[in-house]
Amino acid sequence: MKRKAAALVVILCILALALPASAAPFGTRLLYSGIKGDDVSELQAALSRLGYSPGPVDGDFGYRTEQAVRRFQASQGLQVDGIVGAATYAALSKALSTPSRSGASFVRYIVQPGDSLYFIALRYGTTVDDISKANGLTSEWIYPGQALAIPRSFSTPPLAETPTPPPTGPIDKRQGLDVVGYYVEYFAGDDLSYQSFSAYKDNISTIAAFAYNINWDGSLSGRPFTELKTAARKADKPVLALVHNITAGGNFDRDLVHAVLTNRALRKTTVQNISKLVQEGGYSGVNIDFENVPATDRDSYTAFVGELAAELRPKGLQVTLSVPAKTWDDKTNAWSGAFDYRALGELADAIMIMTYDEHWSGGAAGPVASLGWVEQVIKYAVKEIPAEKIRLGLAAYGYDWPAGGYGGRAVTSTEATALARRYGASIKWDAASQSPYFTYWPGSYAREVWFENASSLAGKLDLAARYELGGVALWRLGFEDPKFWDVLGSKFEIR
Repeated sequence: MKRKAAALVVILCILALALPASAAPFGTRLLYSGIKGDDVSELQAALSRLGYSPGPVDGDFGYRTEQAVRRFQASQGLQVDGIVGAATYAALSKALSTPSRSGASFVRYIVQPGDSLYFIALRYGTTVDDISKANGLTSEWIYPGQALAIPRSFSTPPLAETPTPPPTGPIDKRQGLDVVGYYVEYFAGDDLSYQSFSAYKDNISTIAAFAYNINWDGSLSGRPFTELKTAARKADKPVLALVHNITAGGNFDRDLVHAVLTNRALRKTTVQNISKLVQEGGYSGVNIDFENVPATDRDSYTAFVGELAAELRPKGLQVTLSVPAKTWDDKTNAWSGAFDYRALGELADAIMIMTYDEHWSGGAAGPVASLGWVEQVIKYAVKEIPAEKIRLGLAAYGYDWPAGGYGGRAVTSTEATALARRYGASIKWDAASQSPYFTYWPGSYAREVWFENASSLAGKLDLAARYELGGVALWRLGFEDPKFWDVLGSKFEIR
């Protein structure tokens, strides 16, 4: 095995040297982690256009690019090795040639140090000539800080020869959708979730009360949301006790969850404490939201869920999980590797898949949950988890980034629209990701906001129906676009 591995490395190195990095045409050499070149830039641009988030288009095949390649390969049923060879090139070519159902629009882009019109055009799937025409440029010289209007155009598929006539009667609504609302009180007086539940409780099936955290000795800390529980009882709505591993510093504690999961005695104590809490608190069950779990704790996490189910299910109590989204099972992934979808799907009563933060506050600007990416997650998930157990995670928020930069801040859906109104920004629609976004100028520099609203969530609801999922889970109540509830009610009868 070692000899074969060594031989493969030698072959890869020879192939990499066969063509100069700066001159290799796209599709003519193997691409893999550690090499550089213009063809790598073209690969990154292609993956970006297809929604696989490879990071910046910089010609450097690094970790993010490799992960994007792996996600693409998994979605195409290819060998998942992170190496771009003939089969992956062919799949990329086919995917890029598929018409997109979108029109033309413009994105404001702020030129960064090291940028060129060539790389910007690659990133956005357009041409240098089109960018030049859109901005009245007479040369390819650009400078950092310069604002450019980037045309984003996608070919439109031809209409069917015989268009389907619109329905003349009432539309049949999907029956029995479970709508889970995450309920949070971040601070004393934070009543956003309560107000949302009070107003829209008829469209909510279950509440997941973000109330308790685990401690190093297996005990639980937190407080019952008494007012919520009283209101939920009157409305005949079940409440799950959500247990998480967030510390006082506001982070998901990796060391804490590792200690609890890998120590059998401590794990047993934690299970017993959860059981006692759920029963004495009058909850219908528990939702385990352990995040930042080490990938090496995969078996321990599965064992914990199994032990929890064995304890609670005979008592008629539910075991539900909130788990990271993924499009394939990378067991070494630092964020999602610990979650064995197939095993967990057998043990849990319901699994809330957190299909959001495709782009997040610490990264570059982009859609929080592009429709294509969400569907990739679903396609993988339904192969591993019974569809009726899946609750598709819906984001009710967005992020506000420095345009062209990193490090955004979270905004609710309602805050995002208010921000656009305040600065007179036009909210635009990115047809490729099916997401709203806008750019505004609070000072000398632009900021870029991507968020979720009723229109973008409508597409996710349609996916839930198409794949016959058991429900959806909204993070979090009080952040959402109020029109979301109208859209939800028009498509589903709530369980």
